[in-house]
Amino acid sequence: MSETRQVIIQATNVKKTYHDNGVPVQAVRGISLTIYQGDFLVIAGPSGSGKTTLLNMLGALDPPTEGEVIFEGEPLYTKTRKQLADLRLEKIGFVFQAYNLIPVLSALENVEFPMMLKGIPEKERRQRAQAILTDLGIGDLAHKRPNEMSGGQQQRVAVARAIGNNPTVVLADEPTANLDSVTGNALLDLMERMNREKHITFVFSSHDPKVIQRARRLVRLRDGVIVEEEVQK
Repeated sequence: MSETRQVIIQATNVKKTYHDNGVPVQAVRGISLTIYQGDFLVIAGPSGSGKTTLLNMLGALDPPTEGEVIFEGEPLYTKTRKQLADLRLEKIGFVFQAYNLIPVLSALENVEFPMMLKGIPEKERRQRAQAILTDLGIGDLAHKRPNEMSGGQQQRVAVARAIGNNPTVVLADEPTANLDSVTGNALLDLMERMNREKHITFVFSSHDPKVIQRARRLVRLRDGVIVEEEVQK
């Protein structure tokens, strides 16, 4: 089945070594992974297994020490920093564990912000941002700032911001980590709906059983290598 779908990201034997007080630490030890259009894929594993490091390499945030990442047929890390920034803006949505909303902006303005950077006219981006917030069930919070919202509401705003520019893929790093189980499940329901109805590709890093059981593709890491890969649904 996968062979007939478009390949978005192809990582080949990627490795990442950090230095901690001069001591090399191998966070990722040689991973090859293909992300296909329409995936709802979870990269699972305990803390320190390399999940976030791998996600950052797939998302043009951090180059591998060795190996190659191909995004839509082009090598990522031969691009300039400006080209990488443009690609992230145009093609990749990020949902971070800590939300990373801009505290002085309203929910609507936070969702609009990447669209503004992309040059989308004010009226269009405002309408689009409001429509996305409404679709995610928080349209009535458009003019509230992050400190006036719950964690679950802030994370929905973060999801709205991630999909505002119609990205090719959304990368979500531990998106339910700070949420209670009811709120986390509601967020996953929304992401599943966007995946099925809008065909947005999602790649998660998580050790949350709630997220793992939703995966249609599951990749398990341990000590920086893939130890298991399966199609669940």
